[in-house]
Amino acid sequence: MSETEPIESVTSPDKSVKEKLHIQNAIAVMWTLLAVLFAAVLYMFFEVIPMPTLAVGFFSLGLAPAYAVIATVGAIRGPIAGFLAGYIGEQLASIFLSGGIVAFSLYGVAFGFLGLIVGLSTYDFTSGRSLAKLSILSAIGLTFTALIITAVGLFVEQIAALVAIGLQLLPLLTIGLPTVLLLTPLFARFWDIVSDIVSDKIPLP
Repeated sequence: MSETEPIESVTSPDKSVKEKLHIQNAIAVMWTLLAVLFAAVLYMFFEVIPMPTLAVGFFSLGLAPAYAVIATVGAIRGPIAGFLAGYIGEQLASIFLSGGIVAFSLYGVAFGFLGLIVGLSTYDFTSGRSLAKLSILSAIGLTFTALIITAVGLFVEQIAALVAIGLQLLPLLTIGLPTVLLLTPLFARFWDIVSDIVSDKIPLP
């Protein structure tokens, strides 16, 4: 026992970090990059296509599947993949929707934080308790995203406080929170089912 304990204490943390980031080998890195690119394009698709919403004063009711895509990638491929998916996806959507402004790069960072926070934990997509944890961390990540976006609006774009709260913070929370709470575990469970089928033919690291 005394011979194995030093080995585990030295090697297992390094290995667990690499596995957490999905960079333990070249194949894992390749799959992570492919997941990032696919998620970024899917995010852009959901952002460009208008989703039905119901506006009630400063509150908006509806779903934004793009947010759940970011959180799901973070849950599947780790924090780096989650951050890159949110950042690149928001950049692509900004280019298509409005041509891109300097502040939009900060919005990309904000949405990247959603995937980053979700990716900091591990999940069992077959466990209801683990999926509930995924929903909670997705909600926390989305809240951080909303606060960062509001701060960008206030201090970078220098818009009025009521405008930032009414047109950025509240709509993002009222649409984003229900989205990540409901859709993220559904997307993750769907991925788990599909990956089980695909892994019979192609190993997924």
